[in-house]
Amino acid sequence: MGDLKSTVTSIGNAIPGYSGYQSKERRRDADRILRERLTNQYNAQRDRLTRIQQDAVRGNQLALVSDLESANQQLSRFISRLRVAPTGYAGWFDAAQIQEADLDLIYQFDASLANGVDELSGVLDGLQNAVREKQDTGKAYYALRDELDTLNQRLDAREEFVARGKRPAPSASPLGALKDKPAPVPVGANPYEQLKINDAISYDKTDYLVAGRITYSVAAGKFYAYLLRDRDNQKWLRVGPNNELVVADEVQFGVPSPLPEALSYAGKNYTLAEQGAANVQVEGASGNQAGSVNYHRYSGDGGARLYVEDWGAEVRVQAGSAVDPFEVKLYRKL
Repeated sequence: MGDLKSTVTSIGNAIPGYSGYQSKERRRDADRILRERLTNQYNAQRDRLTRIQQDAVRGNQLALVSDLESANQQLSRFISRLRVAPTGYAGWFDAAQIQEADLDLIYQFDASLANGVDELSGVLDGLQNAVREKQDTGKAYYALRDELDTLNQRLDAREEFVARGKRPAPSASPLGALKDKPAPVPVGANPYEQLKINDAISYDKTDYLVAGRITYSVAAGKFYAYLLRDRDNQKWLRVGPNNELVVADEVQFGVPSPLPEALSYAGKNYTLAEQGAANVQVEGASGNQAGSVNYHRYSGDGGARLYVEDWGAEVRVQAGSAVDPFEVKLYRKL
């Protein structure tokens, strides 16, 4: 354990203002500073992933681009969780008594998250080479997804312990491989897909009512757009694909024809992530109507999103950013 403490302490010594967990009254500050440093380091890796995705676009590896976009979203959510401490941290770090074993476990969590930066960097090295050489991209992509799953599991374990005192379960015996494989558990419905007219949404200190709902149906499944209104203030909450949440505004934008692989809007650069045709069901104050739409979804740095939709009689454009579920509160009408 001494070596582990030295490792985390050495990480902390490189961070201005970090004094480790030794000082009881400064534990919360130390935790915050370490998280900020790790967030910056993981953000640098996310920027690398975005550049690799752009390389895939330039190399016309469009099937891979969608997969990399999903991975980018997963990494963005991980970084957001790492940056924002969950409820319960304050009481834990302010506790008058804490066991040395608890601090040792925190050191383990922090060391694993710090080591994850180099691990992720190594995986991205392999992915970058695969994209440039157009070989083994599938293997490199799955290695990335496995690494992102591992990082989220590490953060889950840390949050479970700090917020609720739940320690990691002991490693399972390898003899478990001899047991019958359990049947898969059905995944519960996404609450954001179940919103209805007059349900309420709270986002960025503003409460909105759901004034409209568009259901897009494609071969791969469904995704949604909800019209949100607060008096004269209007936004869109988009749900999916891959359960992504985006808060967007409808904007005026001269759309070129045909639509290119890359667009620039309001000083941001976007690359095409998905396009297609969807059957739609539109629900609003005037009733329900069915139809179809041709859509293009573009992605930019930092979770920026741009949607261009051709409804036949008109083209509508929305610009926004991906958000984490904890930023959006739902209030269902009974």
